[in-house]
Amino acid sequence: MSGIIEASSALRKRKHLKRGINFTVMVVGQSGCGRSTFINTLCGQQVVDVSTMVLLPTDTSTEIPLQLREETVELEDDEGVKIQLNIIDTPGFGDSLDNSPSFEIISDYVRHRYDEILLEESRVRRNPRFKDGRVHCCLYLITPCGRGLKEIDVEFMKQLGSLVNIIPVICKSDSLTPEELKLNKTLIMDDIDRFKLPIYNFPFDEEEVTQDDYETNMYLRSLLPFSIIGSNEVYDMGNDLIIRGRKYPWGMLDVEDANISDFVILRNALLISHLHDLKDYTHEILYERYRTEALSGESVLFGGNSKDVDQRLDDDNNNNNINATLTSPKVPTSEMLNEKANGTNLNERVSNTQDTYLAREEQIRLEEERLKAFEERVQQELLLKRQELLDRERELREIEERLEKEAMLKRQEQEEQNLNEELSDLADN
Repeated sequence: MSGIIEASSALRKRKHLKRGINFTVMVVGQSGCGRSTFINTLCGQQVVDVSTMVLLPTDTSTEIPLQLREETVELEDDEGVKIQLNIIDTPGFGDSLDNSPSFEIISDYVRHRYDEILLEESRVRRNPRFKDGRVHCCLYLITPCGRGLKEIDVEFMKQLGSLVNIIPVICKSDSLTPEELKLNKTLIMDDIDRFKLPIYNFPFDEEEVTQDDYETNMYLRSLLPFSIIGSNEVYDMGNDLIIRGRKYPWGMLDVEDANISDFVILRNALLISHLHDLKDYTHEILYERYRTEALSGESVLFGGNSKDVDQRLDDDNNNNNINATLTSPKVPTSEMLNEKANGTNLNERVSNTQDTYLAREEQIRLEEERLKAFEERVQQELLLKRQELLDRERELREIEERLEKEAMLKRQEQEEQNLNEELSDLADN
């Protein structure tokens, strides 16, 4: 029997290795915080171009549109397990005077991915090749300012914390001294506790967790927020030692040195130790909460506050609400027969049922409007991208025509020069 179990386990492992693991990470941060550099460092290769947006003096616009760029990288660990890492970059975040539209775009994207799963689950025949596009983790990069969280940081975590696993990260930590970094971490965690911001603090079940997992999670909690240093450069230090580092006038810094940066610890937590925990928490907690709100219409009735929704759901379950009464057949008691005979509560039951149906219809209508608005934004982004490509093609054509004209002029000048030299030789002879 043990041989059969081992064989089936090996077979599952081979299928797992062949199929790979799908994992989606969103990286959010203001321009200039090193977001693109961090993505390249995390993947160990050039994934996104490092570019800086410069506003001209004649540009009077106060709104810089947020863009969502998706990149897919296939990684492989030491055991041969392939990870299909889907990275969602957010250029333009936090660069406008009013960043509320940026929050809405990111929130709509996360909800849209949940809606895709919800729609697929409701199908009679499901697509076996359906790809789970839910965001399993959001790395929120915090600029090291030395005074805790800014207003935009607090507002983002408030609005997105109930939808996605947010892990706060201090970027460019090499700009702080060890004492300043320690103080900055303390101030940020104090703000998170004071405003009760929902972040992913590596939760675990105290009754089922092992001693090793308990120590690991508590250690990771003690490092929050993680401090990272990124680099796009790779240096050969000799003796077959190649590092990804940053070069300073005083020497070289290895970004993967755990003594000066939490980058390696964060990368191992994301891609190795807590990859499945992040996926399970997304599916079992965050998605189930969203699914309950969407199907029950609570987000419309009570404004979408997750804590209030959970409390109302518990109250409804404890009070045996009208939906459970109508859907669960029960043996009529004498009281129910008396109520039916007297007709005292029948109208109230019908009215409550109609209100529930109307609330669900309103929920469906709002969901359709939100999805339509999201699709329109995607179409607008596609049109902008298409226009950018057309402009680039036009610029390339103009460059090619200019180069051809310059080459033609050079050939004409060369031919004239050769002709003049021949004429000069004939005159000398």
